[in-house]
Amino acid sequence: MPPAIEVRGLVKRYGEIRAVDGVDLTIESGQVYALLGPNGAGKTTLVEIMEGYRDRDAGEVAVLGLDPGSQRDALTRRVGIVLQRSTPMEGLTPRELLSFTAKLYEHPMAVDEALELVGLTEHADRRGSKLSGGQKRRLDLATSVIGNPDLIFLDEPTTGFDAAARRQAWNVVQGLTERGATVLLTTHYLDEAEHLAREIGMIKDGKIIFEGGIAALRREMQTDTRISWLPPAGLELDNLPAAWSELRRAADGHIALPTQTPTRDLRELIAWADERGLAELPELVVERPDLEQMYLELVEDAAADAERAPL
Repeated sequence: MPPAIEVRGLVKRYGEIRAVDGVDLTIESGQVYALLGPNGAGKTTLVEIMEGYRDRDAGEVAVLGLDPGSQRDALTRRVGIVLQRSTPMEGLTPRELLSFTAKLYEHPMAVDEALELVGLTEHADRRGSKLSGGQKRRLDLATSVIGNPDLIFLDEPTTGFDAAARRQAWNVVQGLTERGATVLLTTHYLDEAEHLAREIGMIKDGKIIFEGGIAALRREMQTDTRISWLPPAGLELDNLPAAWSELRRAADGHIALPTQTPTRDLRELIAWADERGLAELPELVVERPDLEQMYLELVEDAAADAERAPL
């Protein structure tokens, strides 16, 4: 199956500023791909070019095998879009709006199915002006999927959702890929990207600074796992394993070891504790850095590299 999106050498300028600066990107079909980046990084411009809303200055773009710049009409029938900010027609009910939208597609989803999918069945006949912010956002999501699109652009889709609604939206997104759709997700909720996306791309100053899975990001960042525990009062910390021997207790009494070999270091610590009759390591915690920590570190490193680059 060909990629859903292929971008090569994409450039978009605004005066002297390159909002998108030579981006190469490949998104395989049938997956959730998360595009991450700080405000002003270029991700909105990049996505709008792929959607056909914005012209490019250079490069090649193929979305579902079509050029969004010259074949936008054909592309529109195969794509669903949730914009970052949208306003439903407040005089219409969700059922009326979805019924109208469904007529724009050849093989639409049943209206009741779309309503159930996003949790709007109980509010199907309420006027748009009476919907809450979260309910309007669910309607945006329903509108994007009613046409059974091959590709869905989701720009901050769970803004305004409570925790339960976000989880339901995640289930909807996962259900879309099970149907064979591809999802391009932009989000500021990094736990959302980590939960949903098979691959992530990180953009900074118009350039892709990382692309791959979470495991690949961990390898790229060489991130440390953190092992911590609380030695009980009176336990002599003599002859600790080598990795632990020079560590000092924190103010709360805990000892923490950052390591890239957590299995080996934990095994040695447990063996050491066993020899001293300590069957359990109190308050033992093994933590791996989450996507947010790695993202912030990578963005900061990219900014530092840019500052050091010769003019």
